[in-house]
Amino acid sequence: MVVRSTNSRPEQKPPDTARQSGRSFNRCARAVDEGGVVRMPVMSRELSSSGPDREVAAADGRLTDPDRLVHGNPEQVLADLEHAAGPEETLAAAVYRTSGHVHRDAGAGVRRQVLALDAARYANRELARNIARVAVRQETDDPWVVQWATGSDLDSRLRYALPVPAKVSALATVVVEGRGLAVAGCGDGTLHTWDLDTGSRLGEAVSAHTGAVHTLATAVLDGRPVAVTAGSDRTFRVWDLARGELVGARSADGDSWVKSLAAGLVEGRPVVVGACVDDVVRVWDLATLSQHCEPLTIRAGFVSALATAVLDGRPVAVTSHSTELAATDLITGEETVRVWDLSTGREFGALGEGPDEPAAFADEAYDRTVDSGSDGYGEARHCDTLEINAQAHFLVTDQASECPMAVSANAYEVHVWNLATREQVGDPIATFVETAAVSMLHDRPAALLASAHGPVEVWDLSTHRQLRPPLTGHEAAVRGVATAVVDRRHLAITGGDDQSVRIFDLDGEKQTDSWLTGHGGSVTAVTTAVVDGSCVIFTGGSDARVRIWDLDGKEQFGEPLPGHTMAVDLLTAVTVDGRPTLLTRDDRRKTVRIWDLSTRQELHGRSTSEYTSPSIEFFAAVDDRFVAVTEEGRVWDLTASQWIGVQPRQRGALALETLEGRNVILTSHRTEGVHLWDLATGEPLAPPLTGHTSEVRAGATGTLDGRPVVVAGGDRTVWTWDASTGQQLGAYAFPSRIRALRVAPDGRLVVGFGADIAVLTHRR
Repeated sequence: MVVRSTNSRPEQKPPDTARQSGRSFNRCARAVDEGGVVRMPVMSRELSSSGPDREVAAADGRLTDPDRLVHGNPEQVLADLEHAAGPEETLAAAVYRTSGHVHRDAGAGVRRQVLALDAARYANRELARNIARVAVRQETDDPWVVQWATGSDLDSRLRYALPVPAKVSALATVVVEGRGLAVAGCGDGTLHTWDLDTGSRLGEAVSAHTGAVHTLATAVLDGRPVAVTAGSDRTFRVWDLARGELVGARSADGDSWVKSLAAGLVEGRPVVVGACVDDVVRVWDLATLSQHCEPLTIRAGFVSALATAVLDGRPVAVTSHSTELAATDLITGEETVRVWDLSTGREFGALGEGPDEPAAFADEAYDRTVDSGSDGYGEARHCDTLEINAQAHFLVTDQASECPMAVSANAYEVHVWNLATREQVGDPIATFVETAAVSMLHDRPAALLASAHGPVEVWDLSTHRQLRPPLTGHEAAVRGVATAVVDRRHLAITGGDDQSVRIFDLDGEKQTDSWLTGHGGSVTAVTTAVVDGSCVIFTGGSDARVRIWDLDGKEQFGEPLPGHTMAVDLLTAVTVDGRPTLLTRDDRRKTVRIWDLSTRQELHGRSTSEYTSPSIEFFAAVDDRFVAVTEEGRVWDLTASQWIGVQPRQRGALALETLEGRNVILTSHRTEGVHLWDLATGEPLAPPLTGHTSEVRAGATGTLDGRPVVVAGGDRTVWTWDASTGQQLGAYAFPSRIRALRVAPDGRLVVGFGADIAVLTHRR
């Protein structure tokens, strides 16, 4: 068959309540636009998250009780995990948090499946077995139980994963009255808010704009947390996050509109700064926004990036410029970075020109200034992150800590700037970064750098070295990064194209231990076969490598198969002329390679165009001959160069396999039923298989207890049916999208989900 493709800071002093509202505003963070921009905030004030119930839970062993993990109220369990101590409790906490977003709304049956799977991903088969044995009330018991799984998509520092209905296009954080909030703007125009301490949602989603939320800033207005958003409807709006109500709305003058937002304090009053398409930067007073007072205007020219900071005790805007949209040199990064006084609108000077007066640093080692009115701990450390034009640049600053550091990036390099001296710090970091956030991490200036397809890296800006292992878990590009401090724990908040916001504990240590972690990127294709009497797994990845593994998950067999230079998107293992054979294809050049698995010799490599049809969905074998199957279900014999069989009466081909001596095509279109078709006659072999609740994207057939079965995966669930009767035998829930399915020759089920693989065996 074919598969498709701890260190802790000294205790902080509570801030003066009279100053709290103003300072809380400075703890905002911004996020990213769909076009490649980000605005994010960083907060650094502790939040209380203790309580007697949690201490009792840690003391009575409930944190490691499989029955309570399955049946307990998810909100209470997640709260209790804050007091995990020792290796067993720490492991249980990591396992539960891995898919906490699933547990909140799931029933006990789904929680049991996902918890057992995640325990296996952490390489603890005993905990996985104990969880799988927990009794749950349901009409039928699913036929599958997890045997083992990989953990390449895991990060033990993850605290919460917060699902949203569309891509996260903007992300921010804010602290008000000691409560930390995360705010996400999405591609469908909605705005979502969560409590950073508990991960629970605050209020209902807000329909902020008719189109995508392009940019987002947060503030505290009259003691209330607010979000300022701008979208494609050419307005920017202010929202009360606690009530979900519109506070005010404005538009720029004339035909102009706001493309970038930042926030700050001017003489103790919260303001919002907007870079507009008419080459003017406008500064609005949030308190008088509804009165339509005239904003301060700065004719800055074309602004490709915007951030706010505090320099020498004065609020400033930092802007990046190019004379034309595509004029900036992407290799040398020779854009102009300018600094503006937000009180007067006057320019301080461009970076690289040198300051009027040399800056005096309290800490020469890290080039940091410290507010003379602060003890260094009570102040919030805040980050503003911004996207820039043409998806080529962004600019970030650390506003509230008065750390005069800025990070800018182009398509090739990341540059670190000292705002006080107007000089570049060290050599550029040679990497492409989609977005970033700047903060102080245990008294060291740090930056979180997120690439389009990879983990989020944590860098020390003073040494240009990584401070922590990269943050992993997102299934798609990370578009927004922010930081915060909650209960003296440094957190990273990330949002991306996988429609989730994830919260990581930067003080935690990554302790993932699992198999099949050799790929340098996402696992994009999976299949199984029998080679020399042993069941093996073949995996293809975005790292252009094809790897062979023991199906028991113990070791990799030899070196990866060479040849491909692009990500591998299709794998098929079959027997041809009595010899195990593997067919592979890359996803861009569409080069197909065929391998003899006994000798590991490549038989030949050819371009897909040589196989006549450009719409090949997957490959398979029929009567010891390779065939290509289109999305419509047409089958092309690669040897005879002709169409064979009868096209099924439903498009959406998933697999072509042999079932009870017949060559069958498995199809499903959108949310319609799953069908089995006889390749020779085009007739259906069974009643439609129904009961699935989302579009099916992968399928397979096999044998379970001597009877033919069909398995299909859609979104985050794998369903199993009796192929003869059409009766659904059960379903297994996963925390990520199902990407591939295969029933191994010995009856075990291999599932590719997210960037990981799981092997399920029959529940006896």
